[in-house]
Amino acid sequence: MATTILATPATAEETYDLGTLVISGGLTPVEAREYGRAATVLTEEEIEESGEQYVADVLRSLPGVAVSRTGGFGGRTQVRLRGHESNHTLVLIDGVEVAAPDQGEYDFAGLLTADIARIEIIRGPQSALYGSNAIGGVISITTKRPTEPGISGEVGFEVGSDGTYEGRIAVRQQSVRGQLSFSAARRETDGFDISGTPGGEDDGDLNRTYNLTGRFFVSDALTVGGSLRHVDRVSDTDGFVFGAPTRAGLVVDDASNIEMQETFGSVYAELGMLDGRLQNRVDLSFANIDQQGRGGTGLRNQDNTATRAKASYRGTVALDSDSVDTADHTLTFAAEWEYLTYKGNQAFFGPGELIKRTREQSALVIEYQGSFGNGFDLQGSVRHDFNDKFEDFTTYAVGASYTLPNQMTRVHASYGTGVQNPTLIEQFGFFANFAGNPNLQPEQSEGWDIGIEQQFLGGRGLVDVTYFDDELTNEITSVFNPATGISTPVNQPGKSDRRGVEVSADVAVTDRFDVGLSYTWLDATNPNGSVEVRRPEHEALLQLGYLMANDRTRFNLDVRHVSGNYDTDFTAASMGASVVRLSDYTLVNLGMSHDVTDSVRLSAGIHNLTDERYEELDGYATQGRTVFFGVTSTY
Repeated sequence: MATTILATPATAEETYDLGTLVISGGLTPVEAREYGRAATVLTEEEIEESGEQYVADVLRSLPGVAVSRTGGFGGRTQVRLRGHESNHTLVLIDGVEVAAPDQGEYDFAGLLTADIARIEIIRGPQSALYGSNAIGGVISITTKRPTEPGISGEVGFEVGSDGTYEGRIAVRQQSVRGQLSFSAARRETDGFDISGTPGGEDDGDLNRTYNLTGRFFVSDALTVGGSLRHVDRVSDTDGFVFGAPTRAGLVVDDASNIEMQETFGSVYAELGMLDGRLQNRVDLSFANIDQQGRGGTGLRNQDNTATRAKASYRGTVALDSDSVDTADHTLTFAAEWEYLTYKGNQAFFGPGELIKRTREQSALVIEYQGSFGNGFDLQGSVRHDFNDKFEDFTTYAVGASYTLPNQMTRVHASYGTGVQNPTLIEQFGFFANFAGNPNLQPEQSEGWDIGIEQQFLGGRGLVDVTYFDDELTNEITSVFNPATGISTPVNQPGKSDRRGVEVSADVAVTDRFDVGLSYTWLDATNPNGSVEVRRPEHEALLQLGYLMANDRTRFNLDVRHVSGNYDTDFTAASMGASVVRLSDYTLVNLGMSHDVTDSVRLSAGIHNLTDERYEELDGYATQGRTVFFGVTSTY
């Protein structure tokens, strides 16, 4: 676990690395010790030590993050930041936006950890930099790159409970002229019955992921590069019965499944001018997401395609230096254009599905970053969005950081506004029991936070405590009409409040024993005062790590407690009008790794050690105790 500026756990003889860059914290990277917004950086080592196979399960360990999955692996997986909706979280993979254009959110169900090198989480309104879909924050993910000259790579294999196995391979090459990386992973599991029906059929998942990245140094001033990512998966699901007589009957065992093909790509060029005082970058990216679904009888009931095309320019100028890399004060100008489409490929519910729906938007952005040399640092940004379907909108944000003269205490604070355009699904519908609303207005947010970061034990420990307060207006929700059986999205009048406290701490107790803590208290309510669902009031994680005397074997113990989680009551007595509180639960995971040689690592673990029975969503069963064993060889 990493706090705001922590890159890796420190030993008793080390101090914390305060040189960590928050790459996605601005239009240009920001030193973490100078960054005013609340952020977390997870390194490759920390991701591997977690023992998790899906990025969503790594994110559960972080403050301000709530994750919900519809049953087993491959089921729709939503990530919420600071009590906001999942489509308020902007997700980038190698700089490419990956949210589905139709629903405005990224389904984390297919994102494996196999080739992930770094995860950054920026919490709070980020629309002043990233536009719509960033009210709650940003999650930026970077895949692995070569770290040494020549050809390198890795081969890995893992087996586990529920008929689970994974194979992965990566090949990387680095020279003085550039880098190239390719990876492939296949993960398959028989799963378990997510309906919880005695004797029910297991719901499995097949995931095939391919990733290609590269860059080429054309000259000292010009670099070109790009990325290409493809995920092909098939996930079994079970039917959901809206208006079931009891909670036990909400999810029924059947032959439903989802097939998804996601392809993302980009090309870019970076050009330094004026001897490095001006840095320019042009990006072109795309996303193509195809989805097919089958109902309980096995007959196809959905087939649709969503696309995104995006172009952007960014120019950064050094204000007080001959080079952007050495400047304490920079100014960045950016321009962006985006085009979204969505259509059904078959008319399952009516001819309207076959109409291609489109949306076009563009934006201008300016950002200032300044370091004043006395411990005080400042970041500010303004963005104006031009929308073809909605009114144009201007958002702004400011962040400040101050390190006290003792160099052990840092105060950070930020304020920002945000905007979230209605999704294409909310605007146009597309489904028989869901009617679009073309009169929807964009959601708007205003939020601030303040935190104190304190080193202790001579630099072997670090704790960060942050308080945040957000207000959301025009929140979109769905209203069910029992007479027609149709739900319609509407803007709620009034303000939705989200406030809470985020705590993270890491301490190297000895040179072999380290402790991590993450805690979130969240109070998220609708305008009428009712609780927001699927975002727990309390989440706490205790992590213990121990490196044995051989310096090759490490044990990790995680204990996570969740309480105060609610879901919508979809039984006949409520029909979605009320909520139900889910049971509190505590999960224990145990993991270990052993380096047989410098290039061969064995890993093993037990998830849900106590075989806890719990729910993340009402009606969906969750996985019991599982074990896994893996081996990875690098070359």
